[in-house]
Amino acid sequence: MVDIRKIIIIFVIAVLFSVLVFSIIEAIYPSPKWEDFCRSPQYVPEKITVQGSSICLQVNVSAADRVSCDQKRGYIEYIDYDSNGCTTNYRCNTCQIEFDAAQQEHSKYVFYISAVLALIAIFIGMYLPAKENSLNEWMGTGFMLGGTFALFFGTAQSFIALDRI
Repeated sequence: MVDIRKIIIIFVIAVLFSVLVFSIIEAIYPSPKWEDFCRSPQYVPEKITVQGSSICLQVNVSAADRVSCDQKRGYIEYIDYDSNGCTTNYRCNTCQIEFDAAQQEHSKYVFYISAVLALIAIFIGMYLPAKENSLNEWMGTGFMLGGTFALFFGTAQSFIALDRI
């Protein structure tokens, strides 16, 4: 006969251990935030019409600057404005590339830390003396399942960021 209490305790331990692993990772090594790298792009009108006359013309971006920015995988961002609110200067913004690089680096560390903690949990679960106490068997199985969950989710979360071997 299957003891439903045993199955519930095993799954509760497994889920709590997995949550603990990813909470520890986020506390020690928080994931990068997009706002720390990029600011919201502002809409810049090509021209503003006041009483039938145009007072602002868009700053012309040279073809060389546009090609250079495209090669860097960035976008043209207007940064300086005059007293009328017209754009006077621009730059190539590559903040998304920088954010993606930081995100990949974070994903690698998520994998490394979750793998180490998962393997520790699996070994603890395997070597917990089950013969002495039946609760140890339940806890050991929960730790092994929780380690497996942490290893699976850590690998799934960082699969794209892992280097090819």
